[in-house]
Amino acid sequence: MKKFNFSLIIKITGIVFIAFAVILGNEIRLGINRYIKNTLETDATSTIRNLDKFAKDYTDMTIYNSYSLNSEAFQSLYSTALSGDSSLVKSLVTSQGSILDISRETIKDPILCMLVSEFEGVDDWPKNRPAYFHLKSLGEKNLEKFESVLNDEKAIRTATISLVIPEDTDFSNNEFRNVKINQIKVDDEMVINCKLSGKKVVVSGQMYFYSSQYKEVFFGNNTESVTYGYVTHSITENEQTIVIDYHDAMKGVKQQLQKNFKKYVDTNTPFVTTNYTDYYLLKPYKYKGRYYSSVAMEIIDWVQLNKYYSDNAFNDLSEEDKLQKSTLGYLIVTKEYTHLTSSAMKQFIIDNSSTYLLALILIALLSLFLAYILVKPIHRLETIAKHIARKEFDYPINVNRHDELGNLARSIDTMSKELEKTINNLYFQIEKVQSLETIRKEFVANFTHEIKTPLGIINGFSELVEIEQDVKKRNEYIEIIQSETEKINTLVLAMLEYSKLESDAITLNKEDIDLLEIVDESIDSMMYLFEKKNISIETSLESVIVEADRFKIQMVINNFISNALRCTDDNMKISICLNRNSFSIENEGAHIPKEDIDKIWLTFHKVDKARNQAGTGLGLAICKSVLELHRFQYGVENTENGVKFYFNFDGKKNDGITEEIVWKKKG
Repeated sequence: MKKFNFSLIIKITGIVFIAFAVILGNEIRLGINRYIKNTLETDATSTIRNLDKFAKDYTDMTIYNSYSLNSEAFQSLYSTALSGDSSLVKSLVTSQGSILDISRETIKDPILCMLVSEFEGVDDWPKNRPAYFHLKSLGEKNLEKFESVLNDEKAIRTATISLVIPEDTDFSNNEFRNVKINQIKVDDEMVINCKLSGKKVVVSGQMYFYSSQYKEVFFGNNTESVTYGYVTHSITENEQTIVIDYHDAMKGVKQQLQKNFKKYVDTNTPFVTTNYTDYYLLKPYKYKGRYYSSVAMEIIDWVQLNKYYSDNAFNDLSEEDKLQKSTLGYLIVTKEYTHLTSSAMKQFIIDNSSTYLLALILIALLSLFLAYILVKPIHRLETIAKHIARKEFDYPINVNRHDELGNLARSIDTMSKELEKTINNLYFQIEKVQSLETIRKEFVANFTHEIKTPLGIINGFSELVEIEQDVKKRNEYIEIIQSETEKINTLVLAMLEYSKLESDAITLNKEDIDLLEIVDESIDSMMYLFEKKNISIETSLESVIVEADRFKIQMVINNFISNALRCTDDNMKISICLNRNSFSIENEGAHIPKEDIDKIWLTFHKVDKARNQAGTGLGLAICKSVLELHRFQYGVENTENGVKFYFNFDGKKNDGITEEIVWKKKG
């Protein structure tokens, strides 16, 4: 059954955990998408700031003149738009979604940037100086071969290039435009071998980046950055080769435009609106494993728009008609952001790792909790059945279900409780019988022990009375016999009282009583004993009402006081205190040994010091029974100067009456 329960918990936990994990995974996905979206929006805002200059120039040019998108004037303005940013792909699109132009015009010739470590044939070339080699001379096929090596995306670092250079080459400039490439080795492997004739120079070094109209490749370098033209790329530590394929980006733009680009723009609100036009952040897309983002700038026919405004008719047009009448087309700027997305995802995970880790932990705990809740009734039924079989009833079911399983559990729980009551009652009756038998045997044994001495004394002095002729002595013997007879009578009465208490044969006659009255009466009745032993009394007494049996409580207080008197030497002090919650009496004298302090409440137990004192040995035992019948707490403790007996109760103060009495010894 344990294996079954454990297996069931594991299965339920697994199902619940998977369900929550799927939800959490979806939330993480949405969170990453939101994070990337925010990152793209920030990047798009920067692009729009650059585009807005073009929008202003176009507006100034066309406010009073109409130009088509194919006009020479417009093309001239278009060609200079964002000319400084080689990381972007421009696309000119009509309002119907037809592509007029896709270009990346800033990079005309393929360029390889190297951090030169050795320049054979050139004197005094600075070590680690960057050099830019224009690779146009390689031709299309050799470029494709070279780019295929770069596409391997291994962390390629070194290259060796053999150059054929003209006589008038200026080596002071780090940009080599007119040279021809004879050989290119990458990581000591031959990639291109043109076998050109002429003066050759061999250059070796670490590649930084390769850039063309269609492709850009950055190589890792722990702490450096690469800058060419207006483009700066920071190389992070241990970064692998980054390949940005702008040819694919251009194809991706075409692909997106073919998916109802115009409809997408018409049904979405502008991302940014300026004084010159509206900008749309197009839905990011993936093309051949790479991610692209595009910003579309609306190109407005201002002449047509002004005409409708002047005729007061433009505002009467529908939104669709307004777009058709006033929009010539769109300038779309596309940026490859694969690396940006990767960084955003990593940053998002780093920023939220603790949150999601905590979420996973909570999900696991919640799964276990839910599994426990579901399996708990079955486990409870199993447990209670086992405990009932072992006569153990300390494990209630406590199932709060309202189905058939809950009804069954509650029925078993009820049966268990009733069975527990029956068995406990049976055990109680057995223990009671055994206790009574033990009491009976102890009574007999203790009574025999306690009565032997007075009977022996009575027997001895009886014989002396018979033979004694002196009347005075005979009278002394008779007094001793009477005293011992009284002791026997007191012992018998005490034992009868104790037997009644222990056998529950006594009924408490509870009533509201004033404990102050009882304490005063007890002190008064024993005052002659205090005077006889020259014992001083200090009292602090309040009038307290408590519900109790007056006779029985008086018996307890009398026993406490008489016990204190017996255990206090002459010329010492007894302190009695009564307040709302307790009664206590403290006598000066010897402490109770630790081994006896828990035994003094037993029948016929006497502390060594008190063995020769008068008493039945039942007084404290009777007090214990009476106090337990009243459900009062009681105890004894050694104090600094002696011993204190006490019992506690829940009383009611009576009109604030208090007494503070100090009875001082004579003389």
